[in-house]
Amino acid sequence: MKNILDKLQGGDLRSIGRADEVVSDIQKNPSLFKEVFGGLYKHDPIIRMRSADVIEKVTKENPGLLSGYEQKIINELSQIKQQEVCWHIALILPRLQSAVQQEEEIVKILKGYLSHKSKIVNVNAMEALVELADRNDNLKQDVERIIKSKVATGSPAIKARGKKLLKRLSNT
Repeated sequence: MKNILDKLQGGDLRSIGRADEVVSDIQKNPSLFKEVFGGLYKHDPIIRMRSADVIEKVTKENPGLLSGYEQKIINELSQIKQQEVCWHIALILPRLQSAVQQEEEIVKILKGYLSHKSKIVNVNAMEALVELADRNDNLKQDVERIIKSKVATGSPAIKARGKKLLKRLSNT
């Protein structure tokens, strides 16, 4: 088989290219995950973005694939500034099996994403914070305050998602 990352090349940042095909490849052969994870470190922003997309999609159903990558995601990948990667990292962070100290760092990263220029990064960070609050009652009050603030001051997309997330928080 040729390099799995070859399937993630080409086109532009507005396209997912063959990312869904790579998701299917990993579902059939989880050992390919490591190679796609390595794509997050490539110089090519298209490969980075599509690798993040694949990882986000495949770990939605199989978060165990992230085992052993927690520190790299928290310490290294969360520092990537490329908005298309941040979109996905925000949604990946709550899937990490983390200790209390790591969870605090994850919350800090997500709060930082809330000031990102990309509305998608903002919305995904809000979603991720609510996911964490769903599992940790100690976070609920702070996350609710944050979401209310974003609803009061955010763009129409941020306000709309924030209202849905506030309903979700009140139902848990």
